[in-house]
Amino acid sequence: MRYGFLGPETTFTHQALLQALAETPEEFAGTEPELVPFASVATATTDLLAGDIDALMAPIENSVEGGVSGTLDVLAATESITIVAEQVVPITFVLAARTAMDLAEVTTVSSHPHAQAQVQGWLRTNLPEANVAASSSTAAAARDLAAVSEQEAAGRAAVCSPLAAQHFGLQVLAEGIEDFEGAQTRFVLVTREGRIPARTGADKTTLVVQLPHNRSGALLEMLEMFSANGVNLSRIESRPIGDFLGRYSFSIDAEGHIEDRRVAAALRALHRVCPVVHYLGSYPRVDGQRPEFREDYGDDAYDQARDWVESLTSMVTRPDGNR
Repeated sequence: MRYGFLGPETTFTHQALLQALAETPEEFAGTEPELVPFASVATATTDLLAGDIDALMAPIENSVEGGVSGTLDVLAATESITIVAEQVVPITFVLAARTAMDLAEVTTVSSHPHAQAQVQGWLRTNLPEANVAASSSTAAAARDLAAVSEQEAAGRAAVCSPLAAQHFGLQVLAEGIEDFEGAQTRFVLVTREGRIPARTGADKTTLVVQLPHNRSGALLEMLEMFSANGVNLSRIESRPIGDFLGRYSFSIDAEGHIEDRRVAAALRALHRVCPVVHYLGSYPRVDGQRPEFREDYGDDAYDQARDWVESLTSMVTRPDGNR
């Protein structure tokens, strides 16, 4: 089994994948997993679809910045993939350099844009004159800094995880530099289509929905389909479709599993009305939290309603006089 992740080693995505391997050993029994780093989620997804890797761990949501646009857009645009699990990783950052230096000597700071956004307050306060450069990942910023000569490294620093700084032999100039203590990032494990984990009772369903174009009240209509079936949404984000201005899709996390009658009923209603409903998977919630809903949204209520309607339709008299 080959598992892709946003590399290099020691990224938060790498940590999420190691966490998944450790917490669900039965999933990988009898196999020796091979972990394959990628420079981007898009590249890893291409290899996943080609069969070069078996699964992919990707960041999807951050407690500070919200959805990870790169992952959301790739998932929305890709058929034949399914989310089968999620992981949550606590996020903390350090400022690291090749050699020890005063903060006043730092002229350039590199990191992943999402990491930059989570330390921007600290950077404004402590390094107001420093240039901020983008890197493909926090670990890549640390790795690239460790690889340059000492002369080239002068004045340069990286925002990365403590593990990355240690792994690449960097000196920590400041730690705990995140603006929000206790920040977390959620990651999803994606496989090729064909497997949906069984319902646990504490599940999440992810999908992408496009609304009918230029129809007044279309967004409200979509939301009412979830509400009418007692399905709570834990995340909803708009993303541009890309064909022209004003066209957006909605990336959604709904509480529940496709085997839940209420979730299935909501999806049927969406499929009937919306031009695109891209189902991305139902999988166990990492926090194990079970959704709360009224008794009339339980499976029994849906089954009883179905049986009642079927009993009525069985009395319909056909043109030939038979029932």
